[in-house]
Amino acid sequence: MPASEPIADLRQRLEQLNQLEDDRTLAKKTGRSALNSEALMESLRANMLLGVLSHHDRLRSRGRRSIAEVRHGVCSGCHMSLPTGLQAEVQRESTLLKCETCGRFILSAADAVEPPLPAKIPQSPKRAKN
Repeated sequence: MPASEPIADLRQRLEQLNQLEDDRTLAKKTGRSALNSEALMESLRANMLLGVLSHHDRLRSRGRRSIAEVRHGVCSGCHMSLPTGLQAEVQRESTLLKCETCGRFILSAADAVEPPLPAKIPQSPKRAKN
């Protein structure tokens, strides 16, 4: 099993847990019942590492999502640029990393395709003033 599979699995579980908790919050505001998602949330929480789960809970208690994507070297949680070395680690997806600014778990964007650089527009030569 490649090293990126556990990280990809953890990413998926964290994304699901964040979505279910967002849905539960919305259900409480609208007065709906969220019993179906409670069991799924408990099963997701049971399969997570204790350190990851406690950090997730700490961020959620502050009203934040626990994960953020990195796009073009910028954390989508706090919109701060990440150091180049950290960007490279995120692309490798070998370990679960945290943003140094906001503390969210940072993951490579699923559709992180670098856009092509815009073509340089040739400038006309400047004329000398007489």
